[in-house]
Amino acid sequence: MSCFPSGCKIAQRPGYHDAVMAYVLIVDDEEPIRRLLSRWLSGWGYAAKEAASATEAIAHMEVEPAAIMLCDVMMPIHDGIWLAEQIRTRWPQTAVIMASGAQDLETVMRMRKQGAVDYVTKPFGREMLRQALQRASDRLAGAG
Repeated sequence: MSCFPSGCKIAQRPGYHDAVMAYVLIVDDEEPIRRLLSRWLSGWGYAAKEAASATEAIAHMEVEPAAIMLCDVMMPIHDGIWLAEQIRTRWPQTAVIMASGAQDLETVMRMRKQGAVDYVTKPFGREMLRQALQRASDRLAGAG
């Protein structure tokens, strides 16, 4: 596997429509946050798609699985931890980064249990996010 900001090329696996997972899926119920993160990622050379809910994120993944998913923990209906579990079960190659305003150990442990490769605390800066994306890319590169 080779990973670049524009995506990761992997061998085709069952359940994947294409051998290239070339984008980061940003999942947050707050549109201004999604737009800001999309601008940051685009500026770093990542392709980004946005989802306003866990349900919308699943729909994106069913069409084209993401290499990396950046997901808010607190969302209505299905939270980010529920979504991380779905991703881990259905698309285990996708690296999940969780974002939350909470800094409690229980939340972090629940996210790790659901397969999150990283956790960033809101509000986070550009460099913190860039480092989390690099760690997720490194994880993908090590999985190949």
